[in-house]
Amino acid sequence: MIDQGRIEELRQLEFSRVFRGYDPREVEDLVSKVVAEMSDLLQAYRAQGERLSELESSYESLKGKEALLSDALLEAHKAAETIRSSSRKEADQIIREAELSAREIVAKGEERRLRVQEWLSRTREEWLLELSRIRGEVQALFESLERFDNRWQSMDWSPAPPASSSEPFPGTGE
Repeated sequence: MIDQGRIEELRQLEFSRVFRGYDPREVEDLVSKVVAEMSDLLQAYRAQGERLSELESSYESLKGKEALLSDALLEAHKAAETIRSSSRKEADQIIREAELSAREIVAKGEERRLRVQEWLSRTREEWLLELSRIRGEVQALFESLERFDNRWQSMDWSPAPPASSSEPFPGTGE
């Protein structure tokens, strides 16, 4: 297994110099890169080991909680069944009361609908009568305007004689 001591050995590693050997700088650079990667891997390995220990501890804790939850779920199921039964009885009673109340509301609503319908009918008749009266008045005004327009059109509009300075309007006699 790789540990910090092995990484330190790699850092201290020295190669003998020979003719036509590898470039020492390149070898040192490669060793530095390998050492850095191994350090990162060792650190990640340790972090994963710690995380695994935490997860194992959480797993044990969760197993205990699961047992508690299972018991609580069983009790809740029993309580829910009891509540469900009593709720059905209560709901049936509420439904019966609601049906009675609904019948009363519908009867009152029907009575009001009839009153409103009667009022609307009367109001419509009154409105139609008023509309008919207004139409008659408008028609009479229209006919009066037509008569006035016809008279106006039939008037002689020949040029007027020149006005004297003493008479402001011709034919007024003033």
